[in-house]
Amino acid sequence: MYTNFTSAPTTSFPTNNHAAPLSHKTLQQIDELLQDDVVMQPVGERPTCLVMDTNILLDHLGMLQRFTEDVEKRRLPILLIIPGAVLNELDGLKKNERLGWFARRVSEWILAKLKERNKGQTTSVRGQINSETCKPSGNWRIRQPGEEFGPRGNDELILDCCIYFQKQGYRIALCSADINLTIECKSQGISFIAPKSGRDLARFVLGHDIWQDFAGYEAEYTGNDSAQDDNDMMMDVDGEERVMSVTEKLDSLHNQVVDHFTRLLVELVGRVGGPALEDWYPGAPDGASASRYAPKWKSNKKPYTQWTAAECLEYLNERKRQKPSSPRLDRFLTRRHSVAADGSTSRSGKDWSYADWKNALDALKRVGDDWDEGSIREDLHELACHREAVFGITRV
Repeated sequence: MYTNFTSAPTTSFPTNNHAAPLSHKTLQQIDELLQDDVVMQPVGERPTCLVMDTNILLDHLGMLQRFTEDVEKRRLPILLIIPGAVLNELDGLKKNERLGWFARRVSEWILAKLKERNKGQTTSVRGQINSETCKPSGNWRIRQPGEEFGPRGNDELILDCCIYFQKQGYRIALCSADINLTIECKSQGISFIAPKSGRDLARFVLGHDIWQDFAGYEAEYTGNDSAQDDNDMMMDVDGEERVMSVTEKLDSLHNQVVDHFTRLLVELVGRVGGPALEDWYPGAPDGASASRYAPKWKSNKKPYTQWTAAECLEYLNERKRQKPSSPRLDRFLTRRHSVAADGSTSRSGKDWSYADWKNALDALKRVGDDWDEGSIREDLHELACHREAVFGITRV
C-alpha cells in the first residue's frame, strides 16, 4: 500500500508569485464553488476538522462516503477539510495509468459535496479557501521565496492548512498514511490517524459509544495489488486488511462504477434539462405531472439530483433513443440488493461476465458520445485498465 506520491505526477503551484493554474474542468468548478464559500468562523459548537491527505482519499473513498453519510444523518460537529494542495494533486493524477480512475472518482465526489454545500444543504465536506492559510501572502496558492514545490511542497501546504485551522481554535486531526507528513504534524502538536473504517474515525473523534454505530472495515479495490485466486487470501497481523480475492475486487469495482457514473449521469441530466428541470419539483403547479401525456420523469417523486442511474438513462432516452445493449445498461448500473428498472433483482460485479462488463461500458460510452459528455468518455478510458486487471488480462 502506497503512502505518498513521490513517483507520481502532481500539479503544484508555480515557481513565481502567481496563483496556480486550474488545469481541469472539475478543478475549475470546485474552485468557483470555493470562491462563493465564506471563511469559517468558530461560532457556537466548533466542529472537529479532519484534514484529508491524498492517499486516504484515493484508498478509502468508499469508507469516507459512508462516514460522511453517518455524520450528516446524526448532524455531528465533524468536518472533512480538503486542502487546496490535495485538490491540485488529485487533478495531476487524473492521467496516471494506475491512479487516474481513483483520482477522478474522488474529485467528482468532492465536487458533488461542495455543490450540496453551495445550495445550503447539510454536508460534512468542505474545501480550503485561498485565504485560509498561515502564509504572509494571505493566499495558500502563492508561492513564497525559497518555498519548495512538488511532493515535498504539497506536504508543507497540507501542514499549513492544519496549522491554520488549529490557530482558529478548531480541534484538528490529519488523516494520512504518509509517515513523513505525520511526523511533521506531531512536531506541531497536531493529531493524526490513518483510518481503515468509519468506526476508526468515529472512535478517534468522538471517544464514546456512538462509534459502534459507524460502519466497520470493508475492503476496497485500489488497484495496487495483483489479482489473487479466491482461495489465496492473506490476513494482516491486525486481522482486518488483507489482499482481496478476484470476486471481491469485481464486486468492489462494480460498486465504484455504479456510484461514480450515476453521479456523472445526474450531472448530464442537469445539463440537458437545464432550468426547467432545476426548477421542477414533485407536485409543481404546472399541471404536467397530472397529465397522462406528461413525460415519465414528471411522475418521479424525487428531485433529479437524487435519481438513480436507471432514472437518468430513462430521462435521456426520452430525448435521444439509445441503442439497446446486452446486458441492459440500467441493470448493470444498479447496485446489488437493489431492484432494477425492469423489476429484476440486480447482480453484483462478480455475477457479470467479462463480455457483460465490456458491452455495458461500451453502451455507456455511446451515451457519452451521443451527448458529447467528455467526463464519461474520459473516466471510462481510465477505468478500462482496472477492468482488464481484475479479470486477469493485464496488470496495472
